[in-house]
Amino acid sequence: MSSMKKRKIGTETTNAGPPVSAFAARQKLWGVKSKETSSAELAGDTPEEESIAQDPLPSRPASSRKRRTQRQEDQLPPSGEATSSGRTNGARHQQGATAPEPYSDGVDDAISSQLEADASRGTVLYHSSFKPHPKNFHRRPNGEVIIRLPEGERLVILGSYGLKVNEGEVTISGATIRPHDMVSWVSAPLCHAIPVIRTTRDTVLELRPSPAATSIRGLEKLNPVFGRLWNESTAGPDASGSSRNDTFRVIFTSEDGPKHTLLKELSSPGEWNKKLAQLTAPKPVRPPRILICGPKSSGKSTFSRMLANRFVTHHVAPRTDTKEILWNDVVYLDVDPGQPEFTCPGIIALVKMLKPNLAPSFCHPAAEAGFKVLKSQAVASVTPALDPAHLVDCAIDLFTAHYEPETAKAPLIINTPGWVQGTGLDIITTLIKHVQPTEVIYMSQDGPEETVDHLNSFCGSIPFTALPSQTSEYTSRTALHYRTMQTMSYFHLKPPSLAVKYHTWDPTSLTEIAPFRVRYRGANRGILGILCYDYQPHPSLLAESINGMIVALVIIDEPSALMPLLTDTSSGVGDVSKLDNILTTITPEGIPFIQNPNGKSLDPRHSETIGLALIRGIDAERGELQVLTPLADTVLSKFSKEGHRRLVMVAGKFDTPSWAYTEDFYRKAYGNTRGGSQEVTVAEEDTDDDASEGDHEENVGPAAREYTAAPWVEMLHGNQKRSVGSRVWRVRRDLGKG
Repeated sequence: MSSMKKRKIGTETTNAGPPVSAFAARQKLWGVKSKETSSAELAGDTPEEESIAQDPLPSRPASSRKRRTQRQEDQLPPSGEATSSGRTNGARHQQGATAPEPYSDGVDDAISSQLEADASRGTVLYHSSFKPHPKNFHRRPNGEVIIRLPEGERLVILGSYGLKVNEGEVTISGATIRPHDMVSWVSAPLCHAIPVIRTTRDTVLELRPSPAATSIRGLEKLNPVFGRLWNESTAGPDASGSSRNDTFRVIFTSEDGPKHTLLKELSSPGEWNKKLAQLTAPKPVRPPRILICGPKSSGKSTFSRMLANRFVTHHVAPRTDTKEILWNDVVYLDVDPGQPEFTCPGIIALVKMLKPNLAPSFCHPAAEAGFKVLKSQAVASVTPALDPAHLVDCAIDLFTAHYEPETAKAPLIINTPGWVQGTGLDIITTLIKHVQPTEVIYMSQDGPEETVDHLNSFCGSIPFTALPSQTSEYTSRTALHYRTMQTMSYFHLKPPSLAVKYHTWDPTSLTEIAPFRVRYRGANRGILGILCYDYQPHPSLLAESINGMIVALVIIDEPSALMPLLTDTSSGVGDVSKLDNILTTITPEGIPFIQNPNGKSLDPRHSETIGLALIRGIDAERGELQVLTPLADTVLSKFSKEGHRRLVMVAGKFDTPSWAYTEDFYRKAYGNTRGGSQEVTVAEEDTDDDASEGDHEENVGPAAREYTAAPWVEMLHGNQKRSVGSRVWRVRRDLGKG
């Protein structure tokens, strides 16, 4: 595997006069905009949403705006004083450091470009719109913060916290939070856009420290990709009195955030807000079914999350003279195996949401309280290209059998993969044909033209809307890094309990966790066998193929789930025991290997995925697999009691868990690098077709260099490079593009 290029970001700043606020910059640039552009076109119809097309300081009387402008100018440092908000060109990309992203809070592309230029010159930018003082900001000894805000204020918070509204009303990530709501737990790391809290009336907020923050931050010791994500910016208290031990930090200006980074706020164009208001309005019809599609990195997941949050929290009472329906929950069908919202990469799922989703996917890699997985299916790949037909079959089964469209009372949101040409376009059109959505949203106004034209004509009478995409030129994490974070987060989850309503993590390296022992031979074996999707190894090579790899744990409800694997479909299968003679071959280690010569998949109508497992080792003498999984032993024993041969381990093309092989190295090196200063390498390109093998290098420091006997780990010293041709060769296939 070849080494990957590093992006270099610098530290020098340019003193270009006194800093100005983001508000002043917007007001200055507003005058150069065309007078023909109306404010309605910019702000949309729903000012309570997180709109980049709306001023963060809403319109007020002239006297009020004058007082606010003066108040912000009072916070500016003296003229000529050196400032640095985070110009970061020229310095080596350190562990977890967030690469600069274009500042986007607003009004249009010209203003966003100007604000980005101001940030690059070292200009201080204002994020939260109020100035704390004893009358509106109070910190309790237990770390809780009480904030009083008038209508129209905005609050930007970095870190993990609980949000409770005692009076008034706020919006965040499309969700509306009111006093009668429970505590909403928010996770706002630097690697994602920071959600903005906006007040729609005079409000009293209560911010609580997150009880799970310490455990997830402990994962930084095991992999530098988790480093510098939160509020670890300063050694002492900031302007609000928070210290480095707090789980969150209020960001008033760009100087309150981590150095050499540029905070990107979560925002949405005005067109998004109009469509969100339209889709979630009460209607006297059946629950809406919205299918969201578009190219990669166009904002599909962000729009889907904001739409779902609005459905579950936007309780606007319908008119009394109509029969309009108000929905309080939503069902989320995630068909994107590369970036799933509530499961690990390689799995698609149907999830019922009863509360807003206010955290990135790696903070909830499995369902927690308020989210119920109705059913999940393993695609066993991070791209639909492995078996597009199986992906569609799984999605249709989740829709027809578990959403039950004829009797469903909740809206349905369908998030699709970012593959919009060739076979990917066929996947989208097939889903539209079977789901019959009430509206199709395409998250790009830049094409490809042939895709848009084809979808528009295929939809026919179904409303089709193209919305502007939301892309970012800079990123501190690649798609591979996000998949690594999500999968690693899943395997370090602590088993859930009735007493704990939120996820917690175990920062112990996997090599120190006692595995489950699964018997694979004998009369009381714990699995029916090992099944491989796509590539079929020779039985003598199966043990080496699955050792150290991730597999899906799939439950077989009926023997007919295995029927697609049969080469002769006329063979009768009466019960599961007869399948041993028809499909199963025993490897030299005694492992039952389910033959699949045609590379088919299990029938999704009679199978269900319950989670993932990492095969840590194979004990051929005892006939046992050593397996790591966050599933509780009660869950695994439940299926053993129902039928010990109904569990199948499915191997496919999951990302190679290279992070699991090096956790011990990073843990040993962490203490000698003063809190972790390893580098995170960011690839110039990271697509689903390359770099999916964990092909990235980090400097683990001298403390770990002596440990070179670990399996699957290669240590490169100094400027040593891998030889030419050592990278994994990938076969390009005809995926229907011809």
